[in-house]
Amino acid sequence: VPANLQTLDAATLKRSGDPGLAGALEKALPSVSINEIQGNPYQADLNYRGFTASPLLGTAQGVSVFLDGVRINEGFGDVVNWDLIPRAAIAGITLSPGSNPLYGLNTLGGALALQTKDGRKYPGGELQVSAGAFGRQSVSLQQGGSKDALSWYGAVEGMQEDGWRDYSPSEVGQLFGKLGWQGMATDVTLTLAHANTDLIGNGLLPESM
Repeated sequence: VPANLQTLDAATLKRSGDPGLAGALEKALPSVSINEIQGNPYQADLNYRGFTASPLLGTAQGVSVFLDGVRINEGFGDVVNWDLIPRAAIAGITLSPGSNPLYGLNTLGGALALQTKDGRKYPGGELQVSAGAFGRQSVSLQQGGSKDALSWYGAVEGMQEDGWRDYSPSEVGQLFGKLGWQGMATDVTLTLAHANTDLIGNGLLPESM
């Protein structure tokens, strides 16, 4: 791609400390900004050079998002549900600017290509537990390995919080698994991603209401 590509690795994402993927991208990539009109870090609008990737239906979308080569913009409205992307399982991110037909229709401002981890490159296990203000608790568990031609990787993430506004609790549960087989001339991978979320973001209203 003849363009100014920007890349991120798993370590940079981990250092950002932001629970939502869009917020982590804002801290690490120039020209990327977010706004949280929906009032939830997992439902942020990602803005890049005037174009948007948003979970809000009706927003003028202009950024394509791919996970291991699979486009994850929803078929209806091209919205992007950030809460469905397993952040712990991301090995790297590439941001490609501009309108490039390589990334398909409606790629007006750029494309985000996310690559996930596998057991061959990320062996071993890791457990991360954190807690913070407003009742926020999160846990992340991942484990990977390989034997001969077979490799496996799995990640589980969970987060719940009361929210800094009244009556704004959120719960996020994510499961990601990858099973691969690599021979001399064959590389086959089966991937499963599942998420169960309950996100509440109360918007701004006058006190009289």
